[in-house]
Amino acid sequence: MSHVLHLRPSVPSGTHPIETGRYILFTPPLGRFCDDLKNWVNNRAAGAIVTAPPRFGKSKGIRFAVNELHEELGATLPILTFCCQDHQYPTESRFFESLLSDFGHSLSLRGTASAKRARLIQFLVQEACANDHRRLVLIGDEAQKLREPHYKWLVDIYNGLDRHDIATTVVLVGQPELVHQRDAFETAKKMQIVGRFMVHLHRFAGLRNQKDFAYCLKGYDDESEYPEASGYSFTRYFFPSGFEAGWRLAGEAKVLWEAFQHVRAEAKLPGKAEIPMQYFSRTVEFALRDYRSMDGGPPTISLNQWKEAIERSGYRDAGRYL
Repeated sequence: MSHVLHLRPSVPSGTHPIETGRYILFTPPLGRFCDDLKNWVNNRAAGAIVTAPPRFGKSKGIRFAVNELHEELGATLPILTFCCQDHQYPTESRFFESLLSDFGHSLSLRGTASAKRARLIQFLVQEACANDHRRLVLIGDEAQKLREPHYKWLVDIYNGLDRHDIATTVVLVGQPELVHQRDAFETAKKMQIVGRFMVHLHRFAGLRNQKDFAYCLKGYDDESEYPEASGYSFTRYFFPSGFEAGWRLAGEAKVLWEAFQHVRAEAKLPGKAEIPMQYFSRTVEFALRDYRSMDGGPPTISLNQWKEAIERSGYRDAGRYL
C-alpha cells in the first residue's frame, strides 16, 4: 500500500459524491442561466420561462441558482421552489394543495379550494414580508406539465400578492414544449398569461465544445472537495498519486471531446453535438470510479477508455432522442 493511499481521507464505500451523484459543479451553461435569473430578479420582472431538453441539468441548475441568488441578493430573500404536477383533470384544489405541500405548509390538505387559495396567498405574503423585502421569487420545475387552467390560477396568485404590494417574479422551468405553449397563448391572445410569465426566455444549453469540457473538468480538479475541509478534490481523491504529480482531468478535455464525437459518428446521432450535463457527468464519474489509480504517477486514459465511459453513461442510446 502506497504512502499516498494512507494519506487519502477515509470515506465509506458508496458514499462519495462521485458514487452518489449528489453534487453540483459550476458550468458555463449554468453560469448563463444564473446571470439571466439575477437580471430578472434585479429588474423585478414578473416572469420568465427557461427551457431545455431532458437531462440537460435544469433541476440541479435550479438548486445551484437559488444558492447563487441568496449569495448575491441576501440569504433572507424569499425564494420558493415547486415541482409542477401532471393531472389528467386539473382542479384548483389540487393545484393549491400541491403548492402548499411543496412550500412545506402543514395544512396543505385542509379545506376547500377557496380556503387553500387564501391560505396559500397568506403564507406567501408572510414569506415576502418576513424580512421587509416585499419580494418573492417562485421557481417552478417541470413547467411543461402546466395547462391553461394552471396559468389562470397562477395569475390569481400573482394578482393576490400584488394587492398586498408584493413584487413577485415567477420563473417556469421546463422542456421545450413551454415555447409551444407560449406560442399557443399568443395566438389565442392570452396576453394576461404571456405578459406576466412568458416575456423572457432562456434556453438552457448543453456543453458545446472542448472549452466547455475543460471548464467543467476543472471543477472536478479544483472546485470540488470531499470530505469538507479535507483538501481533496474529486480528482485528487481518485487519482492521488497522479494529482500530486500535476495530472489534472482538465487536461483530458481534448480527448474526451473527441471521444464524444467518435461515439456520435458511430451511432449516427442526429443534430448538433450539444452534450447534456447528465451524460457528461456520468462519463466523468465512471472514469473516476473505474479507472482510479492510487499510485504510479500520472495516469493514462485512452480514447477507447473514454468511449467506454461514454457508453456506460447511456449517451449513445439516449442521444437519438435528445
